Amino acid sequence: MRTTLHSLVVAGSVLLFAGCNKETSEPVDLGYDYYPTAVGSWVEYQVDSLWRDDYTDVLDSVQYRLLVRVEEAYTDMAGRPAFRVIRSTRDAEGQWVPRDVWTTTVSSTAAELTEENQRRLKLSFPVRAGRAWNINVFNTEDELSVAYRDLGQPLQLDSASFPETVLVRNTVPPNQVDNKDFEEHYARNVGMVRKYQMDMNTQMVVVNGQFVIRKKGWRLKMQAISFGND
Repeated sequence: MRTTLHSLVVAGSVLLFAGCNKETSEPVDLGYDYYPTAVGSWVEYQVDSLWRDDYTDVLDSVQYRLLVRVEEAYTDMAGRPAFRVIRSTRDAEGQWVPRDVWTTTVSSTAAELTEENQRRLKLSFPVRAGRAWNINVFNTEDELSVAYRDLGQPLQLDSASFPETVLVRNTVPPNQVDNKDFEEHYARNVGMVRKYQMDMNTQMVVVNGQFVIRKKGWRLKMQAISFGND
């Protein structure tokens, strides 16, 4: 009888210890702070874009500063909490002028951003290495399959450093004809801090009896230079 009672006491102690550990354990990190939506938060970017069309002898580029700010919270038509995002550029006098208005929503499983009326699934939760999804699942554009990489790694940019970031990168490699590249870095408590996207088509064509290479497409670079919360 003493052996049985001793076993019960030991078993009860183990269950009590396990229960205490469960109550005091830290909450699971799902990565929501990689996509903050606090009203008044903002990020300023240096933007460099290029477009090329060898068929019409067009090669041009533009550089500018872009301010992205979470302006206000509201409830969308589906009854979900949502946020208006104002994107502004500087005018000739150096003043910020609204350029366009985007919207974003965040749920327990996804962060969505509507860009120029195109709804995109920007982040999929939980943030885990190797987790993959299609950014264009909610629109009619071609599939863009991406996955998380370099989870929790620091990132040093020209004018800022971020101790914890995650990389969202396309999973389909380019080929000799279609070079589609996509990368976005997100930093904890800041949001997107770096973007690189390229869509370039390369063809071998005959001109005056000779084979020449012709390229047509565009490239976009964005890099955070400052951020804050008003």
